[in-house]
Amino acid sequence: MPACPNCGRQTQRTKDWACQWCGYPLISRAYKVIDKTFRELQEERGFAVRKNAPEPEPERPPIAPPPPVSQPPPESKPRTMPVRRPKPAKEKPAPLPQRPVDIQPLAGRSLPEHANTLEQKPMVPPPAPPISLPEAAAAPEPRPEIIVEPEAPREPPISLDTISDGMEISVDQLDALYRSDKSGAHSRFSGKQLNVTGIVDKVFIREHLEIRYITLKGTGRNMMWSLRCTFNREDAAKASRLNEGEAVMVRGKYDGFSKNIMLKDCVVV
Repeated sequence: MPACPNCGRQTQRTKDWACQWCGYPLISRAYKVIDKTFRELQEERGFAVRKNAPEPEPERPPIAPPPPVSQPPPESKPRTMPVRRPKPAKEKPAPLPQRPVDIQPLAGRSLPEHANTLEQKPMVPPPAPPISLPEAAAAPEPRPEIIVEPEAPREPPISLDTISDGMEISVDQLDALYRSDKSGAHSRFSGKQLNVTGIVDKVFIREHLEIRYITLKGTGRNMMWSLRCTFNREDAAKASRLNEGEAVMVRGKYDGFSKNIMLKDCVVV
């Protein structure tokens, strides 16, 4: 007999296609068929259980708990108050004997001997502290004398009427002319050859850049104009050997002015 896939017991199929034990649906036709439904089988099983079940025992009345045993209250002991003992009285010390005080008027009393001796000693003032004289002040260090170099005498100014070709003139005189009338000086110097004396300020000889010129300054302190002298390749070698601060004479052709008064085709004389 095949077993039930749910409860695992060998079973038969009821009319409503269920296991006779657990009611699991059995669709296969391999199970034998019982001519009863699962509900009818359950009612039969329940009836049999009720028929064979033992009768319930009659209920017994509940047993009442025994009454609590009352214990006698504990005996209360009488409360005793502590007895305070009196403190012993302190004995007072005996009073000291008092000496009789002899009260006499000041007029009738005589001063002690040491008082007279103190009055007879003259009061000597304390010695004065020694006066410390200040040390002799160190002699001041001599200050270095500032030597003012006298300004070099300026050359006498020239007028525009005296300008000529090939004239000799200094940078100081050019500065004075251009300060007073630069447009008039420019018109008078145009196209003229000049021999100018001055002091070398800077030397710019750069053959690879084709830069060949020097600048000359005057002897005055507040100079406004300086001279720029441009050289050709042939005459630049001698100009490159000049040192700054060296007095020199340069011959060249006037070439106008911008920031400096300019000469071109210059030669160191």
